[in-house]
Amino acid sequence: MREARKPVAFLIIPALGVGGAERQMCELVRHLDPEAFEVHLVEVYESRRGEARALWADLEALPAVHLHSLRKPAGLKGYALALPRFLALLRRHRPDVLYGFMGGAYLALAGRAAGAKVVWGIRRTSADRATMDAFDRRFAPWMMRLSALTHLAIFNSEAGRRSYEAMGLRSPRRLVIPNGFDTGRFAPDPEAGRAQRRAWGIPGDVPLVGLVGRIVPVKGHATFLRAAARIAAEIPEAHFACVGDGARDYVASLRALAASLGLEDRLHWVGGTDRMPAAYNALSLLALASADEGCPNVVGEAMACGVPCVVTDVGDAAALVGDTGRVVPPGDEARLAAEALSLLRADPKARARRAAAARERICARFGVDRLARDTEAAFLELLAPEPGARPRLARG
Repeated sequence: MREARKPVAFLIIPALGVGGAERQMCELVRHLDPEAFEVHLVEVYESRRGEARALWADLEALPAVHLHSLRKPAGLKGYALALPRFLALLRRHRPDVLYGFMGGAYLALAGRAAGAKVVWGIRRTSADRATMDAFDRRFAPWMMRLSALTHLAIFNSEAGRRSYEAMGLRSPRRLVIPNGFDTGRFAPDPEAGRAQRRAWGIPGDVPLVGLVGRIVPVKGHATFLRAAARIAAEIPEAHFACVGDGARDYVASLRALAASLGLEDRLHWVGGTDRMPAAYNALSLLALASADEGCPNVVGEAMACGVPCVVTDVGDAAALVGDTGRVVPPGDEARLAAEALSLLRADPKARARRAAAARERICARFGVDRLARDTEAAFLELLAPEPGARPRLARG
């Protein structure tokens, strides 16, 4: 008698990169139980530069993870090359579950014909078509229709679920699995924080408020800078850091705004870094000024490092910080500054208690192991045999 084979899970992502969603995919792949699933990561585009190269190498070193790249060229015509490669992978490995992560649903739907359970992972939050790029605006109505062919939609935020249901999502099952954070990697490390401050040229004994994220309009850098000017007026020794990269012209416009606010000598544009735990540990306070988010990675990572956060009330940011931080309306630089000042002015014992509470909240509720176990449970529920169905057997 043949033994039942291990379920095969395909996780599909546009490309490995430095974004929060890509990091979440990598954490999920690392922590899925290799005894429960045969795990395959399928990259649609080919990315082998900078940190993406390091991510690929790290995953490639995992013996239980199989990596594939479809090497899709940009544009719709690229599907003519990538789709046959993908179909060949389906025939070769016969996946039981196809999880399209962050837009991978376009190719994941092809798995329906292969008899796999199709899961659409949805990371964005806003149903406002004005926040979408041209491609998403054009195809969003079609994706809502095609969602009826999926078996499950997994969101990383309640806000995302509500948003897509308002857009007309037709997936028969919907589930929210919040982001998970590696609390071993992201942990309090005062010495690493002091070293990072020295590298940035920032004194070790001054308050440092940071905004971490891509420098794009939705992240609210202009709001952050105006709030920084208000904080500096009250705490002259305070410094501020913007961690992340962006388009040259947009960064130049923000630098001009900072100069007009008198922030040149205390504002540090430190660019992107692959030493994020040290960057978080350098901060006294993290500010999230975004106009739209899902479950923001930077908040969970900072909290795991014991850094309190002031966040805008977008996505599930408020649910993430709970009572360990402060929540303000998007675009309200006065409230952002006021709440930041309140936390910065607290006595050392109160700051230490808040830092410990922030980390404890992430460890207890948003660990990466919980992300992996909840995802595994969702997959296994989809694969549970229907009443009276014959069990799937191993390959012949």
